[in-house]
Amino acid sequence: MRDEMKKVPRLRFRGFQEDWELCKLGDVADHFEYGLNASAIEYDGKNKYLRITDIDDSSRKFIQNKLTSPNINVEEASNYILTVGDILFARTGASVGKTYRYDIKDGKVYFAGFLIRARIKDSFDSEFVYWTTLTDRYNTFIKIMSQRSGQPGINAKEYSSFNNLIPNIKEQLKIGAFLKKIDDTSALHQRKLEQLKELKKAYLQLMFASTNTKNDKLPKLRFTGFKGYWELCKLSDISDKVKEKNKHGKFTETLTNSAEYGIINQRVFFDKDISNVNNLNSYYVVQNDDFVYNPRISNFAPVGPIKRNRLGRTGVMSPLYYVFRTHSIDNNYLEKYFDTVYWHHFMELNGDTGARADRFAIKDSIFVEMPIPYPSTEEQQKIGIFFKKLDQSITLYKNKLNQRKALKKAYHQNMFI
Repeated sequence: MRDEMKKVPRLRFRGFQEDWELCKLGDVADHFEYGLNASAIEYDGKNKYLRITDIDDSSRKFIQNKLTSPNINVEEASNYILTVGDILFARTGASVGKTYRYDIKDGKVYFAGFLIRARIKDSFDSEFVYWTTLTDRYNTFIKIMSQRSGQPGINAKEYSSFNNLIPNIKEQLKIGAFLKKIDDTSALHQRKLEQLKELKKAYLQLMFASTNTKNDKLPKLRFTGFKGYWELCKLSDISDKVKEKNKHGKFTETLTNSAEYGIINQRVFFDKDISNVNNLNSYYVVQNDDFVYNPRISNFAPVGPIKRNRLGRTGVMSPLYYVFRTHSIDNNYLEKYFDTVYWHHFMELNGDTGARADRFAIKDSIFVEMPIPYPSTEEQQKIGIFFKKLDQSITLYKNKLNQRKALKKAYHQNMFI
């Protein structure tokens, strides 16, 4: 018999055996209310204004990096202040169906007009009710209900008709608290990850010397024991262009250079094969630790990215890329230098976007003239190891976060009907 017919979830806490009961959202909520019809103004330091776009699509948290206040006399808008247990529903546009549960840590919050507030009855756990809005059942309801001509939308009456299977209050509380604990731990990992990324960004700006001849050849931040100016060398002094072609098709894995993900398997990145495995003879051979310049520009890489092959294996790359192999320099140090923006100045002075707006054009003969800050080998190694350890910490928290997300998804799929 199917789980839904049995009216019990696949996974359940011990001590609970009763069937879940079918219940409409309108029976769970005391009432539904539409938000303020007011524009947003600069944040006044106290009164926060929550709009659809302020709810993160993934975490469903209140994004507070660009706070605003409602353009209204707040003394006359107390009915629109969120309280503990309130759940908001997006009622129109591409975000229809998106939900947010008020967290007291978010402060004094007013909700805007394209949101609907459901005030949950005391006899139900609002945390549990919120989690039901992240189920496949709810998503199916939103998809069907919002199908109308023009812009999709769902009003309060339609939301109140959402049918859901709900257990007794004790089981609701148990499930809600359990999932919230996982969610809170994920939020901690996310904050730590963002802090580490910002820390790395700051250190990249401080620990490398500028190559602009108008500036001193000294970094702003330096390990103790190192003194004196850094030298400058050219890219051609510490690298050679890779000219080896994939003759006879010896290597079959095509790689690509992503500004966000680095050197990565082409099929994994594009979710399909771009190159023809039978026509790779003209592609360059890219060994482990080789560097690759991709002239394709993006928001992540305004002059194109330079990335290092860290896959631990050899692959091939399109002749559109410039591949180079280093010597006489620490690769960890050089890799992190290319994560800075200091080399962009040289590129902007000596190249342009060319005939295609999405590609940066620079001659090979000029590209290899790029100045590279060159401290002592010992200092290079020290910097390289420092960023390597920082990257390992970032990876650790990324993995922890992904594990928590996978765990939450698995529990969520099996603890609801």
